[in-house]
Amino acid sequence: MKKLSYKEYLNKVYGCFLGKTVIGTLGAPFEGVKMPLELPFKREMIDAMIPNDDLDLQVLWLDVLEKHGTDFTSYDLLKTFVECCDYNPGEYCVMRKNYMRGIYPPLSGRFSNDYYINGMGCPIRSEIWACISPFDPAYAADISERDGVLDHEGESVYSERFFAALESAAFFESDLKKLIEIGLRYVPENCRFRQLVLDTVAWCDRYDSVKLILRKILTKYGHPDCTNMFENVGIILAALLKCDLDLIKTGMEALNCGFDTDCTCATAGAIVGLIRGADDIIKEYDLKDVRYVLGVRSDRRSDSVYDLSEDIAMLGAYLANGAIEGAPEVEYSFVPSMYPLKISAEYENNDPTFSPVKPCRLTLVIENISSATVNTDIKVKGLGFDSSFEVYLPEKRTERISLEIAYPESETAVSDKNLYSATYCHNGEEKEFIFGVVGAMPWKAIGPIWRTDPICTTELLLEADLKYRNIVNAVEYDGNMYDVKRRFHLNCAIDTETEYLTFDECFTPYKEDAETKFEEAVFYQTEDSFRFEDICGFAGPSVLYLARELVCPEDRTMFMQIGNSAPFTLWLNGEKLAERHSCDTWDAENVHLDNVKMKKGVNKLLLRLTKVNGDTKFNVALSKANTCCEHYVDFAAIRPEFFK
Repeated sequence: MKKLSYKEYLNKVYGCFLGKTVIGTLGAPFEGVKMPLELPFKREMIDAMIPNDDLDLQVLWLDVLEKHGTDFTSYDLLKTFVECCDYNPGEYCVMRKNYMRGIYPPLSGRFSNDYYINGMGCPIRSEIWACISPFDPAYAADISERDGVLDHEGESVYSERFFAALESAAFFESDLKKLIEIGLRYVPENCRFRQLVLDTVAWCDRYDSVKLILRKILTKYGHPDCTNMFENVGIILAALLKCDLDLIKTGMEALNCGFDTDCTCATAGAIVGLIRGADDIIKEYDLKDVRYVLGVRSDRRSDSVYDLSEDIAMLGAYLANGAIEGAPEVEYSFVPSMYPLKISAEYENNDPTFSPVKPCRLTLVIENISSATVNTDIKVKGLGFDSSFEVYLPEKRTERISLEIAYPESETAVSDKNLYSATYCHNGEEKEFIFGVVGAMPWKAIGPIWRTDPICTTELLLEADLKYRNIVNAVEYDGNMYDVKRRFHLNCAIDTETEYLTFDECFTPYKEDAETKFEEAVFYQTEDSFRFEDICGFAGPSVLYLARELVCPEDRTMFMQIGNSAPFTLWLNGEKLAERHSCDTWDAENVHLDNVKMKKGVNKLLLRLTKVNGDTKFNVALSKANTCCEHYVDFAAIRPEFFK
């Protein structure tokens, strides 16, 4: 067993969080600049600490560790985040929304998280797991995954595993190349993240200039989101490998590459500080009495980075079972988060939704974590479901109960949030586990609508000579004769500003196979975003109208975020709220609408979607502020058969 004196262990932990705090502050003011910079270092860049989620959340995770020990669950972390943190950028907003709907890790990191799923919010939280697992990279990687799946899936989780293992190994190894090799042991062989690391190391071996290496990284791994993990991890590794563990130089190289600079600087600084130790970097860079500033609620004993590091080191030494020599004697009384039964929900095909046309199938996983046999009835109750199951579980045994929850056919509206309780009695005390099923919200879809391109009218067809060349030659169109003729055969078009239906026409009740002007269907939207082709298989340019009657529980002024990769128009209760004839690459927040007013009861939302090419993706989110804020989950949508 490897051993380390407590003095040296604390020195490395303190160095890690000094680097995290100081160099994170260096990068924070420039977050989101997607271009190389040439900023010179100035001492004032590190003299005034500012809040940074890179540190904030690890302070909350320390609170969880001190309460539950290493038997904490991902749910414990997420619950603490929701209760103690108010900000909601990107993936944090998604996981909070999923939590409110009863969707917990690991699904909270995947469901409705298609844009931010590979964000930096995951790898920036690795240091706490490494510092309580010195000498044990495998355990550091595994325990970090409980954190990563809160708000990510796959590649970003691999990146947190990588950094947690690398940083754990840095307690006994200082060679960066060897540390990278150790980190890679704990990510899958065939994943894009591994290739990113290997490519970046190879580029660093070949080139001296970090800016040249940056070009290579962005050419292969660049992303429009400044917080995307791939480009930013490449920047971290390049800064580390080219700067010889010089703390300020490493931070400045990371900063001057741009993008998620608070994260790249903070992680690079943490690794340098961990390898070198606090004594070394304090002496070289005159880092005296550094204080951190929190953006979350935590009752730490002070705002001193040293005190925080000491708290982490005392806990880590306690958990290390003798591997840290000379540690102070500290006792912890850890409390299980669920006792005696640990209950979780696993959804078939990772689909936590139901609708009037599809039930939700899931499994309750029930584990007896006590040292005695548990014999009890578990009652599961919620909308459309009420049943009881007898459970007989010897200690450390697990039982799986399969459930199928159907949306009641009698319900005329589908609610976004639907919570279910699984309750049982233990020693006269009622225990409860809450889980959720998301209602797939209905739209009435009308279309597709399109026209021949170039325009071919009935009058033209009635001319004496019916040959198609006369038809296409009779219209004005950009391009030569061959362009016009081939477009006539191979393409069609829509008018982006023409309205083919009135607002009221879109809200007639849906009737299957009704004799309507255009095809009508009911589309149940399962996740926050959707594509045109999820609704309609027509391959050419065309228009769809989507009508929804949204039930609001109160008069409310709120905000909307709209994602669009094609033109759209949005009306609420007959008033046009937004219109875009051009578009960017889809993200979850292309358009922000302020002060949207909904009345208590039924509100009519109409979305006109225009497909002009192969990329047509949309979403509409309802939130409490215009960006980076909690979403509402208390709406319901009237089924189109019951429109009035």
